[in-house]
Formats: sequence, C-alpha cells, structure tokens
Amino acid sequence: MSTTSSYKYWGFGLHIESEIEFPELKPATFETADVKISMAAGIPDVKGIEQVTPAGLRYILNDAQLLFEVPDVARYFAQNGDTIIIDPDSGLTETRVLRLFVLATVFAGILLQREQLPLHASAILNNGELVLICGDSGAGKSTTLAGLIKNGHSVFSDDIVVVNKNISAMASYPMIKLWEDAQDKLDHDDFDDKSFVIKPGMNKYGIFFHDIFDTGSYPVKKILILKKGDVAQIRSEEVTAAAAFSELNRQVYRPVLIHNNKLQVLRFGIISALANTCKIYQVTRPVTCNVDSLVAYVEHLVYHES
Repeated sequence: MSTTSSYKYWGFGLHIESEIEFPELKPATFETADVKISMAAGIPDVKGIEQVTPAGLRYILNDAQLLFEVPDVARYFAQNGDTIIIDPDSGLTETRVLRLFVLATVFAGILLQREQLPLHASAILNNGELVLICGDSGAGKSTTLAGLIKNGHSVFSDDIVVVNKNISAMASYPMIKLWEDAQDKLDHDDFDDKSFVIKPGMNKYGIFFHDIFDTGSYPVKKILILKKGDVAQIRSEEVTAAAAFSELNRQVYRPVLIHNNKLQVLRFGIISALANTCKIYQVTRPVTCNVDSLVAYVEHLVYHES
C-alpha cells in the first residue's frame, strides 16, 4: 500500500492520522495528530510479558509498547500512546479485517498507554450526562442502544467508551454493530442496512451515525448492567458500591492489556470512582425477551429513577 496517503480522523477522543482509510471513524481536520497509523513490512521487536490465547492471539507487553499478533491477519505494534504500525499478513486481501483489530485491541492498548481506561459499554447522552449500558457479550447492549435511538434518544457510543481519571467519558467511533436477528427484531429503517459487514462471513453489520456523532467529553451519571437470567420478566436492582466495583471491573475492555502496577492503579482508581459516584443498576432479562419491552424498561431507569 502507498505510504504517501494520509487520512485524518477523530476517534476515541483523539486526532488520528492514518495511511489507510477508516470509514468507521469520523473525518476531521487538524494540524497535529495524537496518533499516527502506518503500514510496514516488519515491525520493531518488543521484549516484555508474553501471553498467547487458545485462539492463537499473541501479546507482548511492556510499559511503553504492545506487540499484538493475529494469525493470518497481521502483526500490530503500538507505542507511547501515539504510534501504531501494521504489518499485514501477505495473504490478507480484506482490509476490513485489518481495521477491525485496530479499532479494538490496538486502540485499547494506545488508550492505556495514555492512561485512559476503555470500557466495554454502549452509551446515550441525556441532558449533558452519560448513561452507560454494559453487560456480557450477547446481553443486548447494542440492541438496547438501537432501540433507544429508535425512540428518539441521543446516541453517544457503541461497544467502547473511553473514561478519563476525572470520570468523564468520550465516544469511540460512530458505528453501531448489530447482528442480523437484532436488526429484524428492531424492524426500523434506520437499522436495516446490511451493506457494511463487520467481518466477512459474519451476519453482523455496521450502522453509521457520522452526522450526529458527538466528540465531546461528558460526566457519567448512571450505569446499567444487562444480564440474561432464569427470570420470567425483566427486573432490576440498584447495585451497592462494593458489588458495583466487581461488576464494573468485568467491563474493562481487553483486560489482558493491564499488565503492570501502574495500569492496575489506573483501573482501580477509575472503577472505584464510578462505583462510588454513579447510580448503578443490574437489569436481568429473560433469555427470550421482547426488544421493545426491554427498551421501555431501560428508558424508565434512565429517565424516571432518581
């Protein structure tokens, strides 16, 4: 790929300059980039803590660097919170897969190097304050977010929010990821586009909202933690600070990257502050649940609970 191309974006609270296009990010104009993304055949050697997952993903971490290897896709290098280098596999022909890992694990590494905490959460903006929607994979975060948007509420972020030490948060990028069955259940024109496949062979699609994407930083007011459970109907309970700490700790995005004492302290400080200053509710829903009913229940917690 040409090294002369230069694309400028906003994402994760950062000005990003890249040699490859990222349609998922919001185009931006700026003089100085916070993060630069380049392509290279070969990347610097990294020495540090090494971990390999059962899926073959390989991480090597030290205080300033991350080497992340994805078999048959690429080797990724992130350094000092401002540099990303991508060395793609020679057989890779789909740049969408290449970008997918940049917008997930690699940027999580960049954010942690910048002493910011990525949380696995969707979010809406309400009167200048954020409501985060967390939960395990498959709990319905993105579907609930889409349902709230369908009802006229202000989308902020899907999948990842970036939390600073002052407990304000920024959005990741202007795209909602929805499984095809969720699109069918929502039954709304805003969410029926299947032209942007998240990953080849996967029936999950990206829905863009570039035009209304908010690049501001806002305080977090409430956090809803969605769970599937053996219950007959949707129910909720306010979570105490101690229990909230444990639950929120599980929502840290790519916790494998928190490898040293400095990052452990960062995580502890931010999670503790969220647990002690936000209203936090656990929302348990049946395994089979009507989307409109879940959205209506969440709306009540967002707008009517104190």
